[in-house]
Order: sequence, then structure tokens, then C-alpha cells
Amino acid sequence: MRVIASANQKGGCGKTTTAINLSSSLSLKGQKVLLIDFDPQAHATMGLNITPSDLEKSIYDVITPKGDELLGIKDILVPIKDNFDLAPSSVILSAVEQELSGMEGREDRLLNAIQALKEPYDYIIIDCPPSIGHLCFNALRACDEVIIPIDMSLFSLRGVAKLLEIIILLKDKVGHDVKSRALITMYDRRTRYSRIVLEKVKAEFGNKVFDTVIRYNIRLRETADYGLPVGDYDKHSIGHKDYEDLAEEVIGSQAAKTYPELNTVNVAQDVLHKTEGYIDMSMKSPVIEQPLTEVEEFSTYSPQSNYSKMVEAIATRSTDFFLNDEDE
Repeated sequence: MRVIASANQKGGCGKTTTAINLSSSLSLKGQKVLLIDFDPQAHATMGLNITPSDLEKSIYDVITPKGDELLGIKDILVPIKDNFDLAPSSVILSAVEQELSGMEGREDRLLNAIQALKEPYDYIIIDCPPSIGHLCFNALRACDEVIIPIDMSLFSLRGVAKLLEIIILLKDKVGHDVKSRALITMYDRRTRYSRIVLEKVKAEFGNKVFDTVIRYNIRLRETADYGLPVGDYDKHSIGHKDYEDLAEEVIGSQAAKTYPELNTVNVAQDVLHKTEGYIDMSMKSPVIEQPLTEVEEFSTYSPQSNYSKMVEAIATRSTDFFLNDEDE
């Protein structure tokens, strides 16, 4: 069983779209898949036509302490289609950080819930919240691999940098390895800006980027309104083809073979260094500066952790950290 998180600290970069459509494409290839919506905004749940307010139980009830009542992921599963189940979320999940404050082993709640599963899933995909905090830390603690969507923007790269800091801390503090790879999303080959950024990212990040590129496709936006994976909405769309290609690439690259010659921490540190350097270059270069029509999408979920000093230190750190001294 492979546990893969879809994560980036920037909202609107294709994180949830990737979680939903990768899960669906894997299931269409005969893989048994569980998608865990671990975001209080419950976008993955709503994106599969499930109304959070109609649910009696959600992933919140599995993660939060409930006295003697022990709920497992199996108790909240919602079947989506053949080989594809959902562990739904709801807004109450945002209360978890305070409820687990001071609780021993709070960072392992999701990991323990996954390990208790009896169902023989081939893949578990976790849709992470667009924030630094206990939920994100819990998700990364539970996974073996993380897919980091990058939507060709400076804001997205800053999200990558903060996420990689957590990955490095996980290895340093608790000895947990997470293998990370970037995924280019919302790529519009018609624009010179996108082509230049794609070439630069692939040149800098090398095999730490998926070969598959998720092209900009209006069908991917429309699917959210219909509550369907793109393959069920329009199997002829380029969005479906791209996620089919991504599923093939994920299946073909086992986690242990992703970086056969490199230590995971060294990989994360290398990517972090390249990301910081690329951010600095992007800030200075007039060739690939942000188009005026691009609007940054901010998350409504608080990036603060109330009780994890280590995670809070990252969350509250100024974004100026990612710039060189000469830029301050």
C-alpha cells in the first residue's frame, strides 16, 4: 500500500483537483484507492458531489479523541465508484488542533488510523489543507510520498519552500522519510510565460518533477460544479488524458525507486535550495514576471498551529526568509 499526499501551502494550485483525479484514474486502472479529505474546507468531498453537512461522521470523528468511542476510517467510508472510496471531511475538522493540544502522540493520529485499516487498498491519497499546521504535519507524517502541485506562479514556489521545510524537520525530529516530487499544473502552452517557467523548473528540478504536465483545461474547472472526476465528466478531455498519464507514471515509479541514489533529506534540501534560488531569480527577472491578469488565491484556513512550536515557527516565519539579504 502506497500513501501519497497532495500538498502545497498555496491555495488554488490544483492540489485538490490532483487528489480527486489521480484517485479516479488509478481506480480506472484497477487499483483500489482511498481518498482522504484532510482539509476543513472539504473541497475534495464537495468535488465528489458529497455535501459535508449531510454527513453524520467525517474524518474529524476519526482523528479527534472521543473518550471510549473508537471510530476508524472504515466507519466513515463513502463509496464513490468501483475501487474508489472517500473518507470525507467537514469544517469541524478545523477544531482538531485545539482539541489535540497537549495530547501525547497527536502527530500520529492519521498514521494510526491508516495503519488500523483492514481494507486492502493499493493507494491512499491524502488531500492536505493549504496551510502550515498540525493537520498538514499529521498528513505528511502518515504518507510515504508527497506530490507538490506547482501552478507556474511565484506564490506556488513559496508554498513548496515551506512544505519542504516540514519534510526536512520530519526526518530530523522523528526520523520519517517523505519522498517529494513536483507536478506542474495549469500549464498553458500558448503563453510564453508558461513555457519559460516550465523549461526553467524542469531544468532546475530534474527528476524531482513528474514528466507529466497537467495542462490548463476548462473541463477541470467544470467538474467541480458537477461533482465528478474529469474522466467521468468528459473522458475525451485533455484533463482526463493528463491525469491518466500521471496515474501511469505513479504506478510505474515505486516510491523506493524514485531516488535510488539519494537520501530523502538531501533531496528535499536540494529542492528547497533550488526553489529559493528560483524565487530570487523570478523576483529579479522581467522575462518571467507575473502576468497582471493572474490573481493570487488565498486560503481561508488559518496557517497557525496553536500548540506545535516547531510547526508554528515555520508558519509565522516571514516570507522574506525566502529572499536573499540584498532583496530585503
